[in-house]
Amino acid sequence: MARKKNVHKAPRNALNRNANARHLWLAGLGLASMARRQAIAVATTAADRAVQARRQAVATAGQVQSNLVAAADELRNRVETGAAQLTETFETVLAPLVARLRPKAKRAVRRGRKPIAKKAVRRNAKKVAKRARKA
Repeated sequence: MARKKNVHKAPRNALNRNANARHLWLAGLGLASMARRQAIAVATTAADRAVQARRQAVATAGQVQSNLVAAADELRNRVETGAAQLTETFETVLAPLVARLRPKAKRAVRRGRKPIAKKAVRRNAKKVAKRARKA
């Protein structure tokens, strides 16, 4: 036959009877120590997460920038190609019209020198002479 183990349970009152001020002090000190350790661990974890989030944000910003540059290059190429095709189309369509409207070359007319305005010189001379007479 198997023996039955006798397990003695400590009565609940026994813990309370043996607790004194020293036990309470030591329990509080242990609690404060564990809280300090946990606070340091949480602060370290938060700092690590902040650094990791910053790295991720920088990487994402770089990736977005490169995507925008690539999209802008592609759009510029498409616009340049379209503009070149449009220019060619306009030139082919408007070439006959421009040829019809172009004026015919005229003979070059020789121009002589312009005559000097003598009247203005005479007026100024008259004014100067009048001023000299009055003075």
